[in-house]
Amino acid sequence: MVALVITILRYLFLILLYLFIFRLTASMLDELRQAAKQHRPAKDVPIPASPVAVGGDGARLKVITAGEEPMTPGDSFRLGELTRLGRGPGNHIAFTGAFASQEHAQIVFRQGQYWLEDLGSLNQTYLNEMPVKRPTVLANGDRIRIGDVIFQFVRWAYEMESDN
Repeated sequence: MVALVITILRYLFLILLYLFIFRLTASMLDELRQAAKQHRPAKDVPIPASPVAVGGDGARLKVITAGEEPMTPGDSFRLGELTRLGRGPGNHIAFTGAFASQEHAQIVFRQGQYWLEDLGSLNQTYLNEMPVKRPTVLANGDRIRIGDVIFQFVRWAYEMESDN
């Protein structure tokens, strides 16, 4: 008799457990459907402007390879006293891909030179295909890689027209 009661209680418990899981799943699906109905398309959401880099001496980063990013080869970005690169909203050069950290790297104009510094990013910043471990001085023509985006550092304006 006791074994029969325990067996019935086990089955009752299993039925209640399955009923709970079913109700939980149904509730989650309802909330997802409601959220999808309220969701506006991305084209209605304004994209915040990136801050403008100020200062420096007019050096630029020229896009060589853009990968999946919404930039095209040939685009160039003016470098200021401090130029931040990353996925976060406050960066001067913003990325959308998963390979860039929120605050990935920065370029600082100090003592008449531009210094590249990795900000502890997970996927690292590469200078001429070598990982940047500490602040490093940039030279004209250096290549900076973040994820699948490659930039060329252009210190002198006449280099922008050259294919070298």
